[in-house]
Amino acid sequence: MSRKKMRSKADEFEMDGAGYDEYTNSPAEQHIYEDAVSAEPEYRAPKAKKKKRKKGGSTALWLILVLLLAIIGGGVFAGYEITQSSANLPNVYVGSIAVGKLDAEQTRAALTQQGWETRVSTPLKVTTLGGQSFEVDPVKAGAVLSVDDAVSAAHAYGHSVNIIDNLFTYIKALVGAVDINAESQNISNEYIDSCIDEGIAAVNEYMGTEEYTVDAKAAEMTMKKGWNQIEFDKEAFRDSIIAALEKGETELSYTTLAKELSAPDFDAIHKELEHDPVDAYYSDDGKFEVTDEIVGCKFDVSQAEKLWNDADPGDEVKIPLDIVWPEVTGDELRGRLYRDLLGTMTTKFPNSGENRRSNLELATSKIDGMIMYPGDEFSYNEVVGQRTEEAGFLPAPAYVDGDVKDEIGGGACQVSSTLYAATLFSFLETVERECHYFPVNYMQMGTDATVTIPEGGGRSIDFKFRNSRNYPIKLVGIFNNEESTLTFEIWGTLEDDDYMPVEFDSSYSWVYDFDKFIDPAYPDRDGYTIKLTHETYGFEDDVGSGYRTLTHRQVIDADGNIVVDEITNSKLSNGNYAMDTYYQHN
Repeated sequence: MSRKKMRSKADEFEMDGAGYDEYTNSPAEQHIYEDAVSAEPEYRAPKAKKKKRKKGGSTALWLILVLLLAIIGGGVFAGYEITQSSANLPNVYVGSIAVGKLDAEQTRAALTQQGWETRVSTPLKVTTLGGQSFEVDPVKAGAVLSVDDAVSAAHAYGHSVNIIDNLFTYIKALVGAVDINAESQNISNEYIDSCIDEGIAAVNEYMGTEEYTVDAKAAEMTMKKGWNQIEFDKEAFRDSIIAALEKGETELSYTTLAKELSAPDFDAIHKELEHDPVDAYYSDDGKFEVTDEIVGCKFDVSQAEKLWNDADPGDEVKIPLDIVWPEVTGDELRGRLYRDLLGTMTTKFPNSGENRRSNLELATSKIDGMIMYPGDEFSYNEVVGQRTEEAGFLPAPAYVDGDVKDEIGGGACQVSSTLYAATLFSFLETVERECHYFPVNYMQMGTDATVTIPEGGGRSIDFKFRNSRNYPIKLVGIFNNEESTLTFEIWGTLEDDDYMPVEFDSSYSWVYDFDKFIDPAYPDRDGYTIKLTHETYGFEDDVGSGYRTLTHRQVIDADGNIVVDEITNSKLSNGNYAMDTYYQHN
């Protein structure tokens, strides 16, 4: 082999990583080198050297692998320890409250002590137009976590089932603070919008259904600025609420509207209101329904416009009115009806049995509350109806064919008689009335009225009277079982030429003691006693003996003078009065 080739081989050897200098440190090494130079082209010593270098690289690789495994193992162990820890990760906050490295009990205590419980339980009060308000629950809105959820979320951060994730989360927590409330925030637009809808509904209700109202007594017109125009930008409204919730605020005022308001047409309103006064009046159908008065009214349009412009949306705008009152108002006309006690009568039934008491109560209830307009006629038999068991009446003692026996509806005559006496005190016109065959024990002779509707036909006896006054009357029946009394009151309107009663007297000796005093309806008028009395004449005929009476209605002034004395009995065709006839009961 030439030297050139040998050098070439040596160069190749050097190229393969083993230079001369490396192998000249000892004779043995030099010998190896020379052998390599003089060897045939099939020289393999460099390959042997390569294998030696590869073994060193594998060792390093193994070392790296072991190190990586150690790191991974340490990480896994650390992640496991983090996962199993009962404490929160470091640098964990709930809002501004530090809860890092605290367990659940300590976290709850920290939240309570530093006001988180108060914050989450205090709603945001949102005040809008007209002072209307509604509340937003911060927890339901998703702006804050409840105390329980905050405790759970604080510990859940970095404590998942994935220990590797927990390790990286731990490292992240070491680097910077974490607000669990912000991380967990899940705003509920749907809930907040429902609260806004509630608030808008309250505003609309507050704004009312009328553009304006007139209070004639206060002489002012009231309108609410923005009536029928109020619109909110719900998205902007919601954003304001969310911002307030995130700041932990408890009150928010929001009055921003989606569009500007336009002023009312005050000229048109002025035309609607401006007119002359008109008196209230009763309907002409005899039912005395009241049509209210119309007040004369006007206002200063320029002043109204200024007051409206100066007001804020939703404000009440009160505009002064010039009022001209009519002479008669609707309240005055309504107040005239049924305001005065025209007459009353009370009878007693202390010894009556349960059946008779039941009949008294039933018949009275059918009359109580009746309204009679001028000219109306009352018929007892029509109002109370047939006294039958089907109608609820029971058998009780009654006068039948000149004798006392049980009859269905017994006691009905005490109701008609009590009412009749009340009509006499009220100066009402008697249309039809008959006295009993025998004197009754609950009122004096001449003031009773018998009634009957015989079963199967026969002559009916009715009690009828007419409202002969100029105003409606109201019949009031009062049954008092506990005190064993039956009372009828007749309410109506005392006119200027009526005698104002202060006493109703139908007493007679010690037997009939009805004598009722009332307060004067009008203190500036003279008061009178209305007294029912009778003159009695004994008689005897083929049937038996008894009494005939004439009943007098007297009006007595405060000095005891009789200013009116009139007989209430009906007149015969010859002009004489028909006397009431009572036979003595044997």
